[in-house]
Amino acid sequence: MLQKSRFWKYLFVSISVLLGAILLIILIFFIYYSIKLKYGDNEDIQNIAKQYENNFSSAVDKNAPQDIKDYNKLIQDYNPSEGEKNAKVTILAFIDFECPYCQQNYETFKYIKEKYKPVLRVVFKHLPLTDLHPNAVSSALASTCAQEQDKFWEYYTALFENKKFDNESLYLYAQNIGLNTTKFDVCFKSEKYLINIEKDIADAVNIGLRGTPSYVLNGQILEGSIEQTDWDKYIIQHLNK
Repeated sequence: MLQKSRFWKYLFVSISVLLGAILLIILIFFIYYSIKLKYGDNEDIQNIAKQYENNFSSAVDKNAPQDIKDYNKLIQDYNPSEGEKNAKVTILAFIDFECPYCQQNYETFKYIKEKYKPVLRVVFKHLPLTDLHPNAVSSALASTCAQEQDKFWEYYTALFENKKFDNESLYLYAQNIGLNTTKFDVCFKSEKYLINIEKDIADAVNIGLRGTPSYVLNGQILEGSIEQTDWDKYIIQHLNK
């Protein structure tokens, strides 16, 4: 009787421990996926980039994919923008801060933004190509944390003009443009706006973009580093419509 009693006691304890372990595992997975659903996951960006590896390369020609009629659907409330919403020309810029072609086109695009400022709206979209640029996502995340403090474009300028993308530099830029560095640190480490970056990548994939920089000018898709004379030609064509 004593042996049977011990057997049932050990069996009960064993089953209780096993059930407890299962419940703990379920709870951990629930918490993990709840956080992932709310904030996104850095791995999601890598998986998206790998899934569409054939779509993306940093050296693309100018044979653009099919133009988009309703390009306004690509503009989200969280996308940084400059210019009036009812501007005659809207450019969506899909950018990877670490991309050398984006850096090459930075000064030209800066000039174009200033030249056509009265009639131009520029909307920024993130397109970090993680397989090519290891610091692209962290740079994008840092810029969203600057945007949280209404200084996205200042941070955008710092990234392009300094061309350093290690974490120490990202924090230095935040300090130099006058951000609250404590808030920036919390935002950056929590990857608070990662899900917005993922949505921008999904938009790029859905319209068939193949690399960075890529632009959508009133629905016309333009890819690669574009010369000033070409920008003038494209913009004037749309202004004359």
